[in-house]
Amino acid sequence: MLLERESALAQATAALRATEGGRGSLLVVRGPLGVGRSTFLESFATISRDHGFALLRAQASAAEERFRLGVVGQLVDSLRGITVPDDPARRPRRANAFPPESPAGTAPAAGALSETPRWSELSPQQAPCWLAGLLNSIADARPAVLMVDDLHWADTGSLQALSLSVAQRARRRVLFVFSVLPGDVRVRRPHVRDLLDPEQCAAEPNGVGDPVRSRHETADQILELSTLGLNSVRLLVEKTLGDAPDAVFVETVAVRSGGNPLLLQAVLDEAQYLRLRPTATDAAVVANLRPERLRRRLDAYLRSQPDHVRRSAYALTLLGASADEHFVARLAELDERGGAQAVEMLRLAGLVDQRACRLTSGTILRDLVEENMPAEERTAMRGVTAELLHRTGHPAELAAEQLMAVISLRGPEAVQILRTAADSALRRGSPRDSARYLRRALLDSSLSGQDRARLLVDLATAERSFATAAALRHVVEAAPLLESVQERADAMLRLGPLQMDPPSLRVNVIRAAITDELRQSVTEDWVERELVLRLEAREHILSAQDPTHIRRALRRLRDLGPSPRLATKGERELVTSLMHIAFVANAVPAAQLAESCTRVLEQEPPTPEHVHTTAPLAVNILAGAEQTAGAANWLREANRLAHRRGGDVEQAVIRCEQALVALADGHRASARDKIIQAEALAGPETGGLPTVCAAVLSIVAMRTDEPELAEQLLTQHRLHAENQHLTALLHMARGTLAARRDEPRTALGHYRTAGRYTEQIGWKNPVVLPWSSCAALMHHRLGEHEEAVNAAQSEVNMARAWGAATSLGRSLVVLGRVTPGRRGPELLEEAVMVLEKGNNGYELLRGLYALATHPDTRRNRRSTALGRAHDLSHEHDVPGLTEKIRTKLTEGTRKSINHGSRLTPSELRVARLASTGLSNSELASQLGTSSRMVEKHLTNSYRKLGISGRPELDKALRRADAEQSP
Repeated sequence: MLLERESALAQATAALRATEGGRGSLLVVRGPLGVGRSTFLESFATISRDHGFALLRAQASAAEERFRLGVVGQLVDSLRGITVPDDPARRPRRANAFPPESPAGTAPAAGALSETPRWSELSPQQAPCWLAGLLNSIADARPAVLMVDDLHWADTGSLQALSLSVAQRARRRVLFVFSVLPGDVRVRRPHVRDLLDPEQCAAEPNGVGDPVRSRHETADQILELSTLGLNSVRLLVEKTLGDAPDAVFVETVAVRSGGNPLLLQAVLDEAQYLRLRPTATDAAVVANLRPERLRRRLDAYLRSQPDHVRRSAYALTLLGASADEHFVARLAELDERGGAQAVEMLRLAGLVDQRACRLTSGTILRDLVEENMPAEERTAMRGVTAELLHRTGHPAELAAEQLMAVISLRGPEAVQILRTAADSALRRGSPRDSARYLRRALLDSSLSGQDRARLLVDLATAERSFATAAALRHVVEAAPLLESVQERADAMLRLGPLQMDPPSLRVNVIRAAITDELRQSVTEDWVERELVLRLEAREHILSAQDPTHIRRALRRLRDLGPSPRLATKGERELVTSLMHIAFVANAVPAAQLAESCTRVLEQEPPTPEHVHTTAPLAVNILAGAEQTAGAANWLREANRLAHRRGGDVEQAVIRCEQALVALADGHRASARDKIIQAEALAGPETGGLPTVCAAVLSIVAMRTDEPELAEQLLTQHRLHAENQHLTALLHMARGTLAARRDEPRTALGHYRTAGRYTEQIGWKNPVVLPWSSCAALMHHRLGEHEEAVNAAQSEVNMARAWGAATSLGRSLVVLGRVTPGRRGPELLEEAVMVLEKGNNGYELLRGLYALATHPDTRRNRRSTALGRAHDLSHEHDVPGLTEKIRTKLTEGTRKSINHGSRLTPSELRVARLASTGLSNSELASQLGTSSRMVEKHLTNSYRKLGISGRPELDKALRRADAEQSP
């Protein structure tokens, strides 16, 4: 299939007609490598035969370049089957190529033929005359086309033989058609130039048989073949692969091949061999194809070129979009002129863009050129490229990418380039790229001691955003190599306190040693003081499950006073770590801790990096204290920035914080979505979520009725068997699952085990682990009422000490549920009153439902509580509870209908008039009674009908009438 060649074929056909009329000419077909010159000549050969032309064809090649008169031999061989109408012995004379016979007794002039030789026996002087005579004999009978493909590869003898015939073309019915690759160095050979452009030898007889030189016209017509457009690419895709192609597939193939017919057909043939279909899905596969035959073709071309051209092609490949002629020349070790010439030759061959100094012909060409480079040369050139780019002010990451593919680095400058690129990548929010550069730098065998340690610390800083376990390992490896205690402290502080799990890699032991060394060096240096404070903060967090340390930390917090300084990062981290201990130990009221935590967040910038400080613990406390308004806005801004430049760990921790805040506000659906997002971000590479975050996610999962998810999260965490808080949470999740299976005794065992673990570590805040209330409900289900009340009362006491409305209200709900008699509804009323003061509408809904379903709640209060609960259930999207409330309301309505038949005649009369919209005074006037009596009748009617007021009266009466009708 010949596409987009109609114009060129039309011009060539016009030249045929002119030749048929007796005016021969020279037609040169040019175009870049792989553009389809040979295919074009094949099509033109068919047209020539159809017009009755004699066809002489030859294909020059590298294999025959040194074979003398090889192209002439191919031209003669192509005449087989064609009758030459004259005796070959007379051809030279008829062509006036040789002088007449010399005077008697003298030898023939040089070049004269004493007899008819074979073409292979011709001397260089005889060949032009012999070939001219042959063409003249053929042209006398019928017009001819002499066609040589890849003329630049022709042997010198054949080029000389052709020169005479081409010079005489205007007087012969012969059309000469030559194809050349413009950028090939052989096009510049003198004999090739003589045929295509400049002065040629016109065979005019003289006294010694030498040709007389005269000027003639250059090539009569030049046909430039270009690459194919998108429509032609689509047609070729459909023809080769058989189906209508997807636009994405066509675009991918077009970009991959650059529209070059050779590259395009090779890619499509490879796709057909692999049984790919022209779909968007398979486009990704096509984008990475590297057909072997293209590799061989390109390799042959590059090997045929001079060394400076080949090196320039390699330089263009490595420089990519940064290439210019100056860079290419320096990288190829050429002067400016030599570099420009080499680039121009590659441009003529179609390998370099016409308007810019960069490779063209699609992405496949760059890949193949780079693969063609010898490994040692590639390494050396990439190193030089990186240094050139870095020294000339190009982005460090662009220079670093050159070093990522080398076998070995060249000295300290290469390492510095990679470090600079790593800093750049980290600033733009790509910690993975930063780590990639630093890992490559660490492969330099010359690095040791402090230089290696500093690289490890930088690597840990990048890895903490997506691979916390690896970051821990690298800090532990680096710390002993650093000579200064300040540097060792700074390295330790690169790890956020949430990621520093004590059992991991001796990190706590190393931290303690560094802290002791810093404290021993008595100094007033502000930097050292900050380091000591921040390390102390990590000590408190890592020791938060040690009751002895908890007591020391609480004394430390009291010593700081009611309003501790929060001016520096070290002061904020220290105070937050101490408040965290006070929170879990339930040692300081919620209001006091919330005030200090709010101050912390006011001075801490809302950036993704806050997850590597103690700030998430402040958010945790604010959520437990139900003071979330400021925290929610602060996290919203941090999350916005995290989307732009935060790593997986930052985004996962922020999702955990947001989930906790959403749960505190009663937004269960939002909280559930956040924990799913956080769990997805914390994949295997991150080493799992920090312990605090895993605890948060499991708590949210259990509070959103997904204990299975909580169990899964906890069992997958690497420290669930070593961290007592996580172990307690795991028993809580398993207890909830057992309760769902109606196994109260098993569930009670899990809850009590969770409580035992919690008490062992000195954690007493019910917000952290409400195990006691869960145990109370299981005791109640088992009929152990005294134990149930005692367990529930214990949690109420702890919740009162903490002072947050939701926590207290939730514990009062449980106490009210397990308390028999009138005391139960009283406690539930207190719970509802407390929950009304908070922000958690879901917990208020549960309190109202518990009040409405308690057997000793008054009937009218039950109805109003259910109505309010029904409205809240729609707001909080709890379909299961909504259905239960609807069922209870329906049952209440049915009972009210039955009660309707027991309305006294006076009550029924007052109720019917009231349902028409009359006021109490109007009713009293119409019935001739007092307003107080009307109010009494209506109150009795509401109670008997099971409704809360006048708006429901008309509907309730209609139901009663319908029930009584037959």
